[in-house]
Amino acid sequence: MKSYLGIDIGAGSIKASLVDKSGNILKQTSRTTGAETNEKEFLDSIVDIVSELEDPSLVAVGIGSPGPIDTENGILIQSANLPLLANVALVAHLKKNFKFPVYYNNDANLAALGEYRFGLGKGSSNLMILTLGTGLGGGWVYQGKLFNGYRGSGMEAGHVTYLPGGSLCGCGQRGCTEAYFSASGFLHRYHETTGNHLSSAEEFFENVRKGEKVAVTLLNEGIDALSQLCRTLIHTVNPEKIVFTGGLVKSWDLYGNILKEKIHGLIFPIFRTYTQILPGGNVAGALGAAALCMENHE
Repeated sequence: MKSYLGIDIGAGSIKASLVDKSGNILKQTSRTTGAETNEKEFLDSIVDIVSELEDPSLVAVGIGSPGPIDTENGILIQSANLPLLANVALVAHLKKNFKFPVYYNNDANLAALGEYRFGLGKGSSNLMILTLGTGLGGGWVYQGKLFNGYRGSGMEAGHVTYLPGGSLCGCGQRGCTEAYFSASGFLHRYHETTGNHLSSAEEFFENVRKGEKVAVTLLNEGIDALSQLCRTLIHTVNPEKIVFTGGLVKSWDLYGNILKEKIHGLIFPIFRTYTQILPGGNVAGALGAAALCMENHE
């Protein structure tokens, strides 16, 4: 039996799973990250994870992280949510410590690959993924092939402009869709509006559930922004399915139907008849990273 190690780098944690070809999780572990995480701490955590999950059946390691990245040279160029990391030679560091092949790609790209292999997008000829988490990412699998862009930083959908000159995004620009529909966006805009800090996206959505006016207004603005992004993607690449993944999908009942209605009101009538808009979220990011290994070992 062959196994594959998938590592998913996020704003708050690094999650890893050792999986078999069918996506069954054999072992898993995690490490905490945060805005204060420096390069040494980050690289040490990755090495610790690989050492912990190393197995005689392991044939390759796959890693996904937020962008922008350089897949060709295995470099994490920058991360809006891990600001102390810049031009980190991630793949070279792992290859120095281990003998396994190491593959690296954008986390949202790998979410798309994971959904294509193991989730709601399985077998889709034209699959678009939008990851709703700390940030907002995008991934696209077309006719079985992951779209990377030039060096792996394609489909940065969260940084498509919704409102020029609008709210500040973690990338440093203003008006990105991510600034309006993401955990960081909701928390930043809530503080901007009220002067109060919320501890988490869960607390924000709990306020929505209670009917708090500010939270409801911000969510509705976020839905407007996300629906416009989906309109752009549908008209541009004509996907069969758009699958939403990530932690914010847990609150789909608060916005999913409204979002679908708004999207349907914005797109060409013919697209309404076949474009599927679905909440996913069951495929872990680490599975997508493992799927990247499988793509290169079949």
